[in-house]
Amino acid sequence: FRQVYIFPICRDVKCQRICVLLLICEEFVAEFPRSYVTEISTECYYTNGTEQVRFFDRYIYNKKEYLYFDSKVGLFAGTTELGRQYAERLNKDKGILDNARAAVDRFCKPNYFAVEKFVLERKVKPTAKVTPTKVMGMHPGMIVCHVTGFYPSKIKVKWLRNGEEVTSDVTSTELLQNGDWTYQVHVFLELTPKSGDTYTCRVEHNSLYGPLEIRWAEPGMSELERSKVLTGIGGLVLGVIFVVVGLIVYLRNKKGNNSTKCFALLE
Repeated sequence: FRQVYIFPICRDVKCQRICVLLLICEEFVAEFPRSYVTEISTECYYTNGTEQVRFFDRYIYNKKEYLYFDSKVGLFAGTTELGRQYAERLNKDKGILDNARAAVDRFCKPNYFAVEKFVLERKVKPTAKVTPTKVMGMHPGMIVCHVTGFYPSKIKVKWLRNGEEVTSDVTSTELLQNGDWTYQVHVFLELTPKSGDTYTCRVEHNSLYGPLEIRWAEPGMSELERSKVLTGIGGLVLGVIFVVVGLIVYLRNKKGNNSTKCFALLE
């Protein structure tokens, strides 16, 4: 059995150092089963900057919350029988209550301004690409727009057919975290390709000056293949031109030789 120590969250450096030392000493004194874990979650919720701030201290044992403090109420509350006993005891301690109630001004607001530029003003532009997920043909296929590497998480991804937004046959994954403070999302469009149709993935994000648009290439032909085809056509045209020019030169030379022979016979 692992003992559970309840400490009020420290708001000054000395108190934090004492708590850390206690935790270190605890590890040296005895080995406890690792399946018994106590957690303290400190949370700050902001509305319109620091206009409205709400502070929570949550005490969790084995992934189950048993006690919390809510600055809106100004008191501790228990979610289990043991937690209610602790709450009753803590709510009678004026020093602990005053310390917890002051957390909004001492803890939440200073931290807001400390991380404001990194979290609230941080913007990372998304990258996007479009790929088919099935072989395109006369049967319905699917193309997907991969959008990744963006922050903040709010984003709009739309499919356009010939410039008009497509709302049917569109599905999307949930917003996924990349693990580096950026996100990704994948939006699918089911379609039967028709000659002349163009499909565009449009991405709207507040890090962009305007919408990012990725056009889907012709079915069954990549950009590299298109480039090769155009190069081949260009080579063919040049070849035809050289053949025509050569033929003209040859015919002119032949005509010139025939004229010379005629003059020689007349003489």
